[in-house]
Amino acid sequence: MWAATSAAAVSVPGVLIPQSPTLRPFPTPRILPSGAARPLQATPASRRPPATAVRARSAAGPGYLPESEFYKIEAVLRPWRVSYVSSGLLEMGIRGVTVSDVRGFGAQGGSTERHGGSEFSEDTFIAKVKMEIVICKEQVEAVIDKIIEKARTGEIGDGKIFVIPVSDVVRIRTGERGKEAERMTGGLSDRLTSVVSIP
Repeated sequence: MWAATSAAAVSVPGVLIPQSPTLRPFPTPRILPSGAARPLQATPASRRPPATAVRARSAAGPGYLPESEFYKIEAVLRPWRVSYVSSGLLEMGIRGVTVSDVRGFGAQGGSTERHGGSEFSEDTFIAKVKMEIVICKEQVEAVIDKIIEKARTGEIGDGKIFVIPVSDVVRIRTGERGKEAERMTGGLSDRLTSVVSIP
């Protein structure tokens, strides 16, 4: 269907420009083809992957990690899984963790989120938590495996882990650099264990 505009004159300061009638189409509704993508739905329990231990698959060949002495692990997780992950990291002896609230979307695409048996959706972006941990190279695989173990539910939206090389670590309080600065020493627990008890 077409609509004709009026033949009224358009007024520009100091100039009168007559406007001829033009035809422009009305917007038509778009119909999705029958094979179009449907909104994500909850996966029935019978189709979920089995709850077996999952390990990070190592990439083929040496040099998978860029050469660096330290690495930052950034893990974007479901908010309600953070306590499980932080407990697992503490059991490993990892004490330096930074946590921040973030929002975004990935494969989940801003679709419905499930928690505690109920579903909810929130605009386009989903609330997640980002955990950041700086560790030595030899700890990288163990930390990745622990995060996967504690954060995985088997459903879309479990998150991602990013491994970023770090060139140096500097402790502000002492000015130490490298491994001395990266080690989690000098905190409250170290001060408490250094107290000598008198019999």
